[in-house]
Amino acid sequence: MPSVDPAGLQAILEINRKINSINDLRSVLLDISNSAAQLIDAEGASILLVDKETGNLHFEVAFSENAEALYDVVVPKNKGIAGSVAQTGEAIIVNDTQNDQRFYRGVDNETQIVTRSLIAVPLVRHEEVIGVMEVINSNKPVGFTNDDRDLLNEFGVQAGIAISNALLYKGIQEKADELEYLFEISNLTNQTYERKDLFAKIIELLSSAFDSGRVSIMLVDEQTGKLYVESAIGIDENLMSKINVDLNTDRISSMAVSMGKIIFSNDIERSGYGRNKKLRYDNPAFISVPIKTKNIPIGVINISEPKKGIRYTGSMIKTLQTIANQVGSAYESNKNYIERIEHEKLTKELDIMRMLQNSLLMSNFKAYKNISIYARMKSAEIVGGDFYDFYELPPNKLGFVIGDVSGKGLPASLFMAISRSVIKAYSYYTQDPHELLEYANNMLVEDSHVGMFATLFYGIIDMDTMEMIYSNAGHNQQYLYRPGENQFILLGTRGIPLGISMSESYETRKIQLKSGDVMFTFTDGVTEAVNDAGQEFELDRLKHVVKQYASTNSATLVNSIIRSVDEWANGVAQWDDMTVLSIRIA
Repeated sequence: MPSVDPAGLQAILEINRKINSINDLRSVLLDISNSAAQLIDAEGASILLVDKETGNLHFEVAFSENAEALYDVVVPKNKGIAGSVAQTGEAIIVNDTQNDQRFYRGVDNETQIVTRSLIAVPLVRHEEVIGVMEVINSNKPVGFTNDDRDLLNEFGVQAGIAISNALLYKGIQEKADELEYLFEISNLTNQTYERKDLFAKIIELLSSAFDSGRVSIMLVDEQTGKLYVESAIGIDENLMSKINVDLNTDRISSMAVSMGKIIFSNDIERSGYGRNKKLRYDNPAFISVPIKTKNIPIGVINISEPKKGIRYTGSMIKTLQTIANQVGSAYESNKNYIERIEHEKLTKELDIMRMLQNSLLMSNFKAYKNISIYARMKSAEIVGGDFYDFYELPPNKLGFVIGDVSGKGLPASLFMAISRSVIKAYSYYTQDPHELLEYANNMLVEDSHVGMFATLFYGIIDMDTMEMIYSNAGHNQQYLYRPGENQFILLGTRGIPLGISMSESYETRKIQLKSGDVMFTFTDGVTEAVNDAGQEFELDRLKHVVKQYASTNSATLVNSIIRSVDEWANGVAQWDDMTVLSIRIA
């Protein structure tokens, strides 16, 4: 490690104490940039952070009176000086930027500042580059030196830690805000507002939540098939009544509805999408999220005109998508399964919900003479949408189910509880799997007003004959492993998820179980778990773990699968619930 002047180290320690006492990300970044410039006697500094989804760099703090102009500037990974530093993790000194081909002059054009010299160092946390710090225009006649680089590199390590902590705090705060917004909307939809009044209140909430001046909810007119504005902020009321958008145009709203997908950009003009020319826009950022009921698009939420310094992010998009699902539920019916929860009781009620869900899922597994059973769910959030259960059926049979409800969080957990209860009730009414699923499906369709559905695999084992009958309702592929033949047997049947449409038919199949057979059923959160390289765990890796632990009991197998997935993810956040259920024949 290069030597650093003791006085410089002391200065870094003093700065470090200050920045690590701050939780607000914006304040941390401003303090770091100001301190960096002072540390090596320069005019100013900018900070760019890496977008985890794209790998590109975005300005978060810029040295300029016109700093906002840089917030929409994207620096591609490995391009320019900052991109090179982000890719290599090595600092770069340039004392004549105007003659350096790597220097991006567009920044000077936007800020009206002439960059004469520049030193860029990586901001690192846990050996990962999370951003780049650029200090510009040294006040020393000789320009930036290697000593400056070493001192700034050392400071960059401490700054990276402080920024990571602030990002973590920001993420937690955003999650808390998201829960608050969702509960506010849930409370609104449970009250007796007229639809227009309800959507007007939701629009106000969205405008505040996303710091945006223009928000609209557009719905498809059932008679004309065109989009019209149901409610909006930032659009003149006289103009609202004149807006009618065909679904087969290149307008952002119509494309979001016709394709049923999110359209989002911080520079919509460069993206090539068309916007309503009757509306004047001061900012190129735009989000358009389809509103669906029973998976059919019936409208769209548009958000634009973010306030200065606000850039739409992936976490915002996920939050808005969840909100759009609830708006679709409100359109279908103001009733839903989410209880009204006052904001000040949020934490307590979440704890209660988690305890209730845990009490629903079996944790003590009975020991049978020739069968070993075990199941485990690992939620991605405080509460989850996966479920499993076992039932003792007469005369000597064992029923079991594993399921996955659409969505996440509280809505999914509530629908999970309903689905599980319906399945359990019908399991004592009929011992024909396909008949049980047909009854359960009609019940869920009839009672569901939130456009949610559940996939599941249901089976019954005759413990006298060891014959298993089973049926699948749109669940992912499930398997039985036969070690003696080294064979994976697909347990597939025809049937769509429960809760989508009435009078669906399902299929029952049977298989004769043999000694040593291992049935392993799972939800897609297992195979679709990703690691830090973005690679999914996938079915082949799951099969490998099953082979490795096939001779053990079901508890060991299930826990080994979940442990293997966690090791594969290597710290990457879990995006979906993971559930594994196993039955082994002795």
